[in-house]
Amino acid sequence: MTPFVKAALFLLSGCVLIAVAAGALAANSALYPYFGFPSQGAPSLNLAAANVYYDNAVKSIIEKNCARCHSGPVRNLMDYDSLRAYADNGILKAMISPGGPMSRFAGNDAGVVLSWIDGGAPEKPPAPTPAAFWDFGFRPGPGAGRNIPCGPQGRKPFVTKLPLNKITYDNTIKFVVARDCLECHSGKFRNLTNYSALKFYVDNGLLQTLVSPGGEMHRFAGPDTRFFIAWMNNGAPK
Repeated sequence: MTPFVKAALFLLSGCVLIAVAAGALAANSALYPYFGFPSQGAPSLNLAAANVYYDNAVKSIIEKNCARCHSGPVRNLMDYDSLRAYADNGILKAMISPGGPMSRFAGNDAGVVLSWIDGGAPEKPPAPTPAAFWDFGFRPGPGAGRNIPCGPQGRKPFVTKLPLNKITYDNTIKFVVARDCLECHSGKFRNLTNYSALKFYVDNGLLQTLVSPGGEMHRFAGPDTRFFIAWMNNGAPK
């Protein structure tokens, strides 16, 4: 076999291999990511397919579309708790749905916020379950709990000699808040360290919702709930 024929056969075999590889890629789009070709059928990462959370999507949408009018003392939407209150009572969905008075401001972002509401309006992804970590040590017993105990079997209620209709922020509530709330609510966001900050959540109804039986913060307020409720029913005096 002459050198010319050998070279021709080598080139021909190379062309055949290229053709086979191209055919495999055309037939199997799953190979595209490995060869750098886009796949029209490959799934894309987007909020419609993934879970929508306040932290990863909704917060920036609200800041972009709503802050101009809803960042003051009334109808403030600039923190999770305030926005969640409007999601829970149905107002937010009614406002930004097609035909709603705020839909023109939400625009194309409305779909993301509506998906968030329909998904339960979560603030952030759930924490990883600790179950796997217990495989490396002792498992907690069936009676082990992680909630702060409240009520007769747990933390004692705040004690005051004042009748409930005489309770004010200065003589009672600020001390109850310091004991029950400030471990988590003394930072930059959802700060409850002064009267004005706490009164904001009284006025929008969120404080009563959260500390009442069945509310997410009732387990921390526990028996002190009666002081919060009485104070709010009396107009939340300072």
